[in-house]
Amino acid sequence: MIERECVITVKVGLHARPANEFAAVAKAAPCEVLVGKPGQPLVKGNSPLRLLTLKAHEGDTLLIHFDTDDQNLAADIYSKLVATITE
Repeated sequence: MIERECVITVKVGLHARPANEFAAVAKAAPCEVLVGKPGQPLVKGNSPLRLLTLKAHEGDTLLIHFDTDDQNLAADIYSKLVATITE
């Protein structure tokens, strides 16, 4: 499993539209994507509703876990996911 961090810079945080976009990228990924705030439980990244339960706001750090050992695959998915929550 590979883990990466990112900081949300979208002013609305991980709200409805960014959560839907994030989930769409996670659904298309060939591996499971789990997301959470440091010290909190992880949720499945392919579910907009579960992402909304994180109550993640602008400036919050997210941990993103990729259920793969392929560094290149994880980096590709990571860049697509981060594009949905950063400006």
